Amino acid sequence: MRVLVIGGMHGNEPLGIEVARLFEQKPVKNVDVVLANALAIEANSRFVGKDLNRSFPGDINSNDYELRRAAQLLEVASKYDLALDFHNTYCPNNDCGFVGEAANNQLYDVAWFLGLDKIVVADYDCINKSASNCLSVEISLYSPLNKPELWYERIKRLSVLETLSAKPKIKRYRFVYRITLEDRDNLSLDQQKLEAFQPIDKELSKAMGVNAPAYPIFIGDKFTPYNYGGLLNSL
Repeated sequence: MRVLVIGGMHGNEPLGIEVARLFEQKPVKNVDVVLANALAIEANSRFVGKDLNRSFPGDINSNDYELRRAAQLLEVASKYDLALDFHNTYCPNNDCGFVGEAANNQLYDVAWFLGLDKIVVADYDCINKSASNCLSVEISLYSPLNKPELWYERIKRLSVLETLSAKPKIKRYRFVYRITLEDRDNLSLDQQKLEAFQPIDKELSKAMGVNAPAYPIFIGDKFTPYNYGGLLNSL
């Protein structure tokens, strides 16, 4: 299986950058790496002009760096069986994978093989929506999975497989709502002790126009201080 490891989609999220650099230091057959947003990595910032992971499918002829880079990344990723796009979050117990609506079913087997048991289908413009072979990996900074060496070894084992025969027991969700800072203040969400993937009160769901049960994600994430989090429904 030919694998592309994408690090630094957001330049201040360290795990993917460190995994990519491990593979650069210790190359593995069938595994290539790309640092998605080199300018943001250099600046240790999420992005330089606009969020790269909200710029897909991009525009190869754009004067905007991130729009142009998004189109370039899609072209590179299309040449591989699998693209693994790494992210971090400050939110505890938030480890999961993200895929697009048109995701290759193999991505669920891959997620299970890599130790992820929750998958979120993205409903917004991101690399997953544009690349059916891309699994984004979201790992909490405080998680035991936040170890570059662990991912290096798991991806190394994955790369020698031609197919996966797993029967994954994966919980599937859909991203349905972005919780705003206004929601946080108006609904006193800081006092609700919301936890990732734990259902919220039905009245809170109703107040935000989301069907119950709804499950929060990325709560209070310092990487995205302009949002409070997101809400999921199960599939």
